[in-house]
Amino acid sequence: MHIGKWTPVCGKHSFRGSDEVKVLYLHQYFNTNKGSTRSYEIANFLVSKNNKVTIITGNETDPCRGIKIISTKTKYKQEFGYMKRILSFIHYMYKSFFIGVKEKGIDVVYASSTPLTIGLIGMLLAKVKRCKFVFEVRDLWPDIPIAMGIIKNKWLKRILFALESMIYSAADKIIVLSPGMKEDLLNKGVKQEKISTVTNFADIDHFTQICSEVKEEALDKLGLKAKFICLYAGTLGFINNIDYILELAEKTDDPDIVYLIVGDGKEKERLIQVKESKKLNNVIFLDQVSKKEAYLLMAICHIGLCFVRNNEILNRNSQNKLFDFWAAGKPTLINYKGWQHEAMTKYHAGHGFDYSELTKMAAYVKTMKSDKQMFMDIQENIKKLALNHEKTKLVSKIETTLSDLVGNTL
Repeated sequence: MHIGKWTPVCGKHSFRGSDEVKVLYLHQYFNTNKGSTRSYEIANFLVSKNNKVTIITGNETDPCRGIKIISTKTKYKQEFGYMKRILSFIHYMYKSFFIGVKEKGIDVVYASSTPLTIGLIGMLLAKVKRCKFVFEVRDLWPDIPIAMGIIKNKWLKRILFALESMIYSAADKIIVLSPGMKEDLLNKGVKQEKISTVTNFADIDHFTQICSEVKEEALDKLGLKAKFICLYAGTLGFINNIDYILELAEKTDDPDIVYLIVGDGKEKERLIQVKESKKLNNVIFLDQVSKKEAYLLMAICHIGLCFVRNNEILNRNSQNKLFDFWAAGKPTLINYKGWQHEAMTKYHAGHGFDYSELTKMAAYVKTMKSDKQMFMDIQENIKKLALNHEKTKLVSKIETTLSDLVGNTL
């Protein structure tokens, strides 16, 4: 499905001035119009405040006015096995270091994980350039792959934990994406004053600009105008646990409730086979779409889906699509407890379910469809919750963090 084209616009930017800060931004998976665009939003905001930002990414990505983007042209796909992924990490490390060394006048190196190894490059470049080093922790590495049984070798575990400790020690500031991540770092001995929590962003303004005619047109194209849509939009990988959606669909006996799964990934082909073997006519798969198209799908859906595998460590995650659903004012199902469950409960904006509560969750979906007043009340409360994670407010917090660190006005 293709709903429309979208070209990222960076806005108006000024030339370098005396107060300007130059940021060398390391992010292997930098995107401007698909998947997580957190790094793009941060870089774009910094540039709009008259600063220089150089992105070193592994992706081939669209140019963006005002942001200097250099690609290492590192091959990477979600379908890669673990050995291929490791080789991809090594390629990016090698290339990004030598590209970074050539950049002049750097004031701060901002390295965004994953992988963890990007922090090593950030640390080394900051030492070479004699500048500040900020490490952004998007996922708890190596804790997650170890807890999930992906990394089992005891010597490799020791090496990764030692690398993690070295990066945290070298960083002048560490930005984490959830309160749970902060607690984990504090438990590892990282000083509280070194850590700043900046969750993913809710781009509320974007959803207010989507008109009803565009929504109606999208529903017509999908043939879902009369359906109650439960949407997943993102990677179809191991951690994302899309099987959980298929199991939920199997327990849903209302033919007017459909589960729309949008994205690509290593698990997709197998998941489609499962859907067909179980004859789940209430499940629809679509290919990956642009960020703007994903936002439109979120605007027309009724419920958002954000699931993970059954492991306590994943309770501390900060899935960007959850904040997108909140920005759209959509009730969102999660199959874990933790800080996101607590946030929704506090605002009476829904709640999390235990992993084992599939039957209870299916009943909840049916209630949301039938009880219009309950649905509208939760929508209004979600809009209030989303204001806590409004994009400009949070990006400004990162701006202030860098300003205080570097000692200039960003």
